[in-house]
Amino acid sequence: MSDIAALRAPTLVSYAMVGALVMIWGTTFLLVKFALVEVSPAVVAGARVLIGGAAVIPFAVMTGRAIPRGRGRWLGAAALGVFSLAVPMSLLAWAQQVVPSGVAGVYMAVIPLLVLPLAHVFSPGEAMTRRKLAGFLVGFAGVLMLMGWEALTALGSADGLAQLACLGATLSYAVGSIMTRRTPKTDPIALSALGFAFGGVLIAPFALAAWPQEVPSTQTIAILIGIGIVSSGLAMILRVAVISSVGSVFMSGVGYLVPITALAVGVVFGGETVTPADGAACALILTGLAIASRRRTP
Repeated sequence: MSDIAALRAPTLVSYAMVGALVMIWGTTFLLVKFALVEVSPAVVAGARVLIGGAAVIPFAVMTGRAIPRGRGRWLGAAALGVFSLAVPMSLLAWAQQVVPSGVAGVYMAVIPLLVLPLAHVFSPGEAMTRRKLAGFLVGFAGVLMLMGWEALTALGSADGLAQLACLGATLSYAVGSIMTRRTPKTDPIALSALGFAFGGVLIAPFALAAWPQEVPSTQTIAILIGIGIVSSGLAMILRVAVISSVGSVFMSGVGYLVPITALAVGVVFGGETVTPADGAACALILTGLAIASRRRTP
């Protein structure tokens, strides 16, 4: 997707950026839960995309990024805006009216597992090996445990639909990841900025229509601004910086730490309860991810 310079060994700055991403993404789910007390899911999702774009787009302009050119790059940016921003953020916000914030965070570890079968079909050279299949099956067992027997046997219930929305969000992120990989090489910040523009155009009408008649509290407005600027905008910039400097393998560690952080934050600051089943499901999903991503030693 981008012209990457020679990768360097991780530095203290690299670890600091990854640590910041873990804390940012790990706490976002609880902040969303707090915001949903006063505003609708459409407003929360709109804030993440529109305010995030208001941070990333000026950053791209001030750092001299050129607007991506060519049909393939614009299609890639549109896919990013739809499948990596507007759709999953809307589904997650809607689901979090029912699903605990920690559980929503655990679902994010499923994204790289869902990428595996999609990559097998759409990305040449990324076949579904037996090792990857084993990791996928272990992780999928964790997904079923996370959803719970009651939700699985009553998918039309509020809990069942919310769990399906979380799973739909992870699938959307996975589709966005595959489509972005297939985008012709371009500056990742410029592509992200254009993606935020596409996502913003898509989600703005719904967010504006759902804005409450009564002005939300100062706390809720601060949360909306924070999850937009920090959780979406700054996090996107940090993610690009980490991958560009030390590579995606180093960045993959975030996928293991965000679910654990989200569970811990939900318990400590949100008064949520982690059941043994939730803990076991998280362990299974992360184990499946570890199996699927393990590299063979030469």
